[in-house]
Amino acid sequence: MIVRVRLGRGAAISAREGKNSRIARVTAYLLSLTSISCASFGVWRIGDDLGWTGAFVFKDGAMSHWQVWIGAAIVEQYVAWQLTLHARKAMLQQAETAEGSGARAASHL
Repeated sequence: MIVRVRLGRGAAISAREGKNSRIARVTAYLLSLTSISCASFGVWRIGDDLGWTGAFVFKDGAMSHWQVWIGAAIVEQYVAWQLTLHARKAMLQQAETAEGSGARAASHL
């Protein structure tokens, strides 16, 4: 017995630039939020060292140092900035191609 499954044609895969710009924007937004959280942990740890705040949540280990938290916040904010630039560049390219195709369509009329 031979069973044949016929599937309809799906959307064609395109190799256009910046097709993940929405994901880049969402990821940049989430990374900005986590960098704020990391920075607040770093400030909390500095405050604990100076005796201005209560006890820090991590007593020992790598996560108990303020340098780790501030460094993580800086790295996350830099990556978020790069993702935002990528998404903005992709949006501008899409707008330019849309204007170009609209101008070509109008010239044929």
